Amino acid sequence: MKTLVIKQTLLTCLLFLSCTGLQAQERIVEQPAFDAWSSTTLEIDKIALSDTATVFYIDAYFRPKYWIQVVKETTLRADGKTYPIKAGDGITLSEKFWMPESGEASFRLIFPPLPKGTKTVDFIEGDEEGAFKIWNIHLDGSPANSSLAGKKNPAETPVLEKPEFKNGTAVLKGHIADYKPEMNLKGRAWNFNLLNGSTEEYNITVQPDGNFTLEVPLYYPTGLNIVSNFMNGLIYLKPGETTSVEINMPEICRSQSKKQKNKPSLGEKYYFTGALAALNNECSNSSLRFVSVSPKSQEDYMQMFSDISTMNADQFKAYWMDRYQKEKAVLDSHTELSDAYRTLLHNSLKKDLAEQLLGISGMTEYAYRTVNQIPRDSVIPKDKKVIPTIEYYDFIPELVSNDPYLLYDGSFIYLISYLQYTNFTGEDRAAGEKAPDNTADLIKVMGTDNGILFDLLAAQRLSKPIKEFRPLSDEELAQAGKISPVIQEALTLMNNKVKQTIEENKKKSGYTVNRVNIADIPAEELFNAITTPYRGKVVFVDFWATWCGPCKAAMRASEPVKKDFVGKDIVFLYLAGENSPKGTWEQMIPDIKGEHYRMTDAQWTYICNKFGVQGVPSYMIISKDGTPTHFQVGFMGPDKMKEMLMKELDK
Repeated sequence: MKTLVIKQTLLTCLLFLSCTGLQAQERIVEQPAFDAWSSTTLEIDKIALSDTATVFYIDAYFRPKYWIQVVKETTLRADGKTYPIKAGDGITLSEKFWMPESGEASFRLIFPPLPKGTKTVDFIEGDEEGAFKIWNIHLDGSPANSSLAGKKNPAETPVLEKPEFKNGTAVLKGHIADYKPEMNLKGRAWNFNLLNGSTEEYNITVQPDGNFTLEVPLYYPTGLNIVSNFMNGLIYLKPGETTSVEINMPEICRSQSKKQKNKPSLGEKYYFTGALAALNNECSNSSLRFVSVSPKSQEDYMQMFSDISTMNADQFKAYWMDRYQKEKAVLDSHTELSDAYRTLLHNSLKKDLAEQLLGISGMTEYAYRTVNQIPRDSVIPKDKKVIPTIEYYDFIPELVSNDPYLLYDGSFIYLISYLQYTNFTGEDRAAGEKAPDNTADLIKVMGTDNGILFDLLAAQRLSKPIKEFRPLSDEELAQAGKISPVIQEALTLMNNKVKQTIEENKKKSGYTVNRVNIADIPAEELFNAITTPYRGKVVFVDFWATWCGPCKAAMRASEPVKKDFVGKDIVFLYLAGENSPKGTWEQMIPDIKGEHYRMTDAQWTYICNKFGVQGVPSYMIISKDGTPTHFQVGFMGPDKMKEMLMKELDK
């Protein structure tokens, strides 16, 4: 018995010594700095380095009840060598990890040991687009590196130049400091054309040296919207001039990080030179990037719906005016802002308020339906509809800009659309009724028919055929000259571009229109008639509209997936309704390879109700035997799209 006790004591001592020996060899790097990342979702709380393993302690931040994934192909890369992941603790590799209600979670990722003396390492969750990547993680406790550290922008006070119409190409030149070719960063940019109510979109491709160049045709100074890993926001450009920016990527990533944002700054985020440099330096580096009366969270949205669901017109106006005053107080508290930047923010805030007030009928009805769970196709009591009289709109002269400075804010395009469709009569319109020309009422409210607002309204009315790919006649272009010679020149350029596109589209192939003549097919038989020819094949159905930005973005993202299935038993079927103008639809589909149908309102409504299509884009997958197997609103992403089609194809 005594021998057994001695043996147990010796074993306990050996285990203790073994454990303390391992602990002595383990080194902990708390919240290591890093130079760049591809996503704010994964944060490194600490890294444990030992002779047996490298353990990443990860804190994840993502939308509650949505999933993230860490694939089994994840690696660490250091000094030219690759170290594949061994296991996950608290997460299963290559499986969906559902975020809890808090939107926060923690887990460990275990890798092989790194050589002693390794100073930096890259975390690469995969080489696919959208994979989690963190570059130059500092294992020696040093701060992040930036070649721009300490650099300052000139102490210039921006002046808000009065915009003038001028046709020309604005050039944006950028350089991302400390860029690595393997970052493979991309971006998307767009600007609004206030002359024809359209959106012009561009792709930004960063070269291996970190440089990028974008050429943007403009007709007046305005903002270019950018969404990317290296910039999110507006850059103001001028036609015919060049704006350059140096981008401090390490500082951008540091400021985004929950664990690094309180560490010393690495300099300013952006350094502009060239046209409108001082204005861009202030707005891009400011702590106040935007102001808005709109709800800022899902909870705020739901509370707003509850609040306005029973309001009359006066209560509705008072509600939004109160939100405006609170947001205006926030703006006023930022005394460091220049007059130029403050003016742009205040104009944006007034525009935002005007949009909310103009949307009274649609918003109150939607809120009433939401709160009372009334389906969209059910009639609501007439006394629950809020249809204000013309007196309600006395806010328009104060909130709706009628001077050239509105050109800086391209999103004014939405406010112009609101104004064009505003019902000043105080009488309810029948569902689907075409909105009449309300120019006379708008003039009455504004107290004038002069100013840039009315010039833009006139230009948009003239240019509407261009948006629908119907070139203007010489007589119509001459009418534009009465507004402004520059506007006439701009519409002529747009007109010539449309003519060129029409001619180029005549030469394109790879798409089919109306394989089945659907003109006389009853709505209840239509979907079966369209899909029957594809029995034995998997059908990917895309419900879309020509005016839908997310629809077009999803189509671009899905192009590589479609190429992977060329020659296989998969059909890509695109369905649109009459709310997609025929001319626009005809000229867009040559670039969308697949089968196309444009249905009547009755056909579209029936099919949407049948399958629960409540918005576009929506998607459906149909099996080889013609049975719908999947439906969802919103694009599932190219990777998921490919996975789902492969699964269906293999059945």
